[in-house]
Amino acid sequence: MLFPQRLPIHRFILIGALLAAAPCVSLATTPSTPSEATRRAIGHDVQAQIDTGRLNGVAVALVSHGKIVWEQGFGTADPAGRKVTAHTPFSIASTSKPFTTTAMMTLVAAGKIDLDHPANDYLGKHKIVDADGPVNAVTPRLLATHLSGLPSLFAMYPEGGAARQPSVDTLLRDYGFLNAPPGEHYEYSNLGMAVLADIVARRAGMEYGRYLRKAVLDPLGLHDSFFDTDVARRQTMAVRYTNDGRPMPFYLTATPGSGEVIASVHDLARFAMFHLKDHLADQQPILTDAQIDLLHQPYAHLPGFGYGMGWEVSHDPSGHTVLSHGGGQTGVSVEFVLLPWADAACIVASNRQSDLDFLQRVRDRLLRTVAPDWTTLPRPPVPRHEGLPADYAGTWRGTLTAQGQQIPATLTIDAAGNGTFALRREPAQAVSDFGLADGWIAGGTSGDLGTPDTRRAGLTQLDFTLKRRGERIEGEIDAWKRTSDGITILPFWTSLTRVK
Repeated sequence: MLFPQRLPIHRFILIGALLAAAPCVSLATTPSTPSEATRRAIGHDVQAQIDTGRLNGVAVALVSHGKIVWEQGFGTADPAGRKVTAHTPFSIASTSKPFTTTAMMTLVAAGKIDLDHPANDYLGKHKIVDADGPVNAVTPRLLATHLSGLPSLFAMYPEGGAARQPSVDTLLRDYGFLNAPPGEHYEYSNLGMAVLADIVARRAGMEYGRYLRKAVLDPLGLHDSFFDTDVARRQTMAVRYTNDGRPMPFYLTATPGSGEVIASVHDLARFAMFHLKDHLADQQPILTDAQIDLLHQPYAHLPGFGYGMGWEVSHDPSGHTVLSHGGGQTGVSVEFVLLPWADAACIVASNRQSDLDFLQRVRDRLLRTVAPDWTTLPRPPVPRHEGLPADYAGTWRGTLTAQGQQIPATLTIDAAGNGTFALRREPAQAVSDFGLADGWIAGGTSGDLGTPDTRRAGLTQLDFTLKRRGERIEGEIDAWKRTSDGITILPFWTSLTRVK
């Protein structure tokens, strides 16, 4: 199933033990600057995509050895024709996650958050739960690395719409069920990152956006950037456009701490230099180098990919560590890549989630000007698909749980590994693409879950991420919908027992 953020992976089994990133040393210290011919060629190609209507506004920035060696804007930031510059704030979607974990780490440094303390102790009325109730094994470290067991979740709330953005406490009440034991399973979880931001706000004693400004944005000199709660500054940002090029009203998401920083490419370049430990004279040392390294250390280990605390960690063909975190949702596409071994970084931002291959090629062309051997970010590994074993055959009954409702469900698997799925007493629907994906039961079907949120969003498509555990099948069934105007993914904790 397609997830809103541009990430190398959605769901994979956690493999391997904790692996420290190999240290990388850049021997050259003179900043590399793209030639005038290179800048003209890239600029010409970007403008051509804008002129043909495939893109609206684009900004780029390139960092080399503690300096921004090129930054430029192209196209327009809104329907009135306001020009994009390197200082135009863009919605950066999931590229917000390194900001959230950086804010968290400032409170770790201050002794206000313990990375390995039960997260529930830091939360409000509603807690992270499993079938037995509140869970003590989920920690800030597991939330920051997508190993908590919390599910995927994404929803949009346009300005002027009927629905309002829920609080994190409400999200935990409605969707805060673990779909796997903590630490067992990597699942990219916007909900988990939103919970982490809520912990930051509670431990800081102030609204999250205010603390982010005080502890991260201002000390690092990120003056173009702000969090979505800074309402007065929204008019400065690049308007988001639908995939087919229509301007969108401003919208919030269900999980603000996971994706609601608004930043210019200039500021993202400065943020990258902080994480590259360039020690700029006009940036305050809000973290030590060792604390920065801790954020970059991979905890989730998957084929060709790792995830630190808010950072994707991969390696180029020479074995050099690459840090990145892209962002993508309706009206947003961001490429954010750091090469610590070359002391270099590249940012590409667009206010439209289209022409993604082109934007990634621009990213790679820019990086090759400062790291000539650069090729591209590694492609995500393809899940290993296989049919269901014969002993999965049978009738499995139980419930889907969310928003205070328990919805009866029946999954029937025949001897050939085909499946049907029924909600309540409704007719059973065939399950397509049914089988195992890296050991997890995967497939898609349709059904009306009938909860307030699914009815409001018109969700009838269902996607399985389930695990057999003895005579039970447990995990997550997502109700989802995607159009050119947006995407919604809502998770339902699922527990089924074999009855025959």
